[in-house]
Amino acid sequence: MDKTLLLRASLHGHDAVLSLNGMVLGKLHDGRELLLPIHEYVQSGDNRIQVTVLQDASSNSEQTVLSQDCSVTVHVELQKNRGPDVLVQPHVLFELNASSQRGQRLKKNRLLDSKVDLPVSFPRWRYLDLLPSTRGANDTELIEDFLVSLFAQIKATQVSSLLPYFTIRNRELACAYGLDPQLVFSDFAAHLKHCCTQAELLESAMDPQNWNLRCIRQSPVHALLGKNHEPLLQWKCCLSGTTLQLPMHVAVVGGEVFVLR
Repeated sequence: MDKTLLLRASLHGHDAVLSLNGMVLGKLHDGRELLLPIHEYVQSGDNRIQVTVLQDASSNSEQTVLSQDCSVTVHVELQKNRGPDVLVQPHVLFELNASSQRGQRLKKNRLLDSKVDLPVSFPRWRYLDLLPSTRGANDTELIEDFLVSLFAQIKATQVSSLLPYFTIRNRELACAYGLDPQLVFSDFAAHLKHCCTQAELLESAMDPQNWNLRCIRQSPVHALLGKNHEPLLQWKCCLSGTTLQLPMHVAVVGGEVFVLR
């Protein structure tokens, strides 16, 4: 691709979760900037960007009262790629700002909730058709059982058994970008093999007490997060010591768990 659609966000005064069309892009840390490509989550027309403040662990209220002033800035940018030796400044398509003062009550904990119209022509992602559905009564149990099986296969480095979980995701990406499906599958297989054989899955990922299965809009779609709202699947690279992440959204359809993103 010669153009990249990016979302750049910075938050001050609190931690929060950044979402696009309901899907969790990542955690926003107070005072830090987050920059992400967003092609896999955008659709033609309106795209909903939300910043949801993370409340105190002891509170279950959907009406957060801010303990200090809080502000967020989100840029939707178009970056043209002209090679590694050419510096091209990104073109800002949208700039979104929101702020609230200490003591203010946020409805559904949302500091920002805005829509932007993006001129894109990707095929419709499958997860968008699942969001209007209602989650099942045992979705959580099915996802927990899926995670137990997933982690057992990762620990046993059974890469060939893991790859079918990601068939839908890889097929959609190949179709959207006009890529050779076999190339997409082989690249992802190499990445997954590297995670399983050259890195160690964090113990925190395998601890059910650390699982945070964040339901998206009461639908069958869930983001797989840890208690700290970071991606649940994380590895420590044995050689470099760096941390590798595999952000995942899954959906329960017909009693089976599928990886969407």
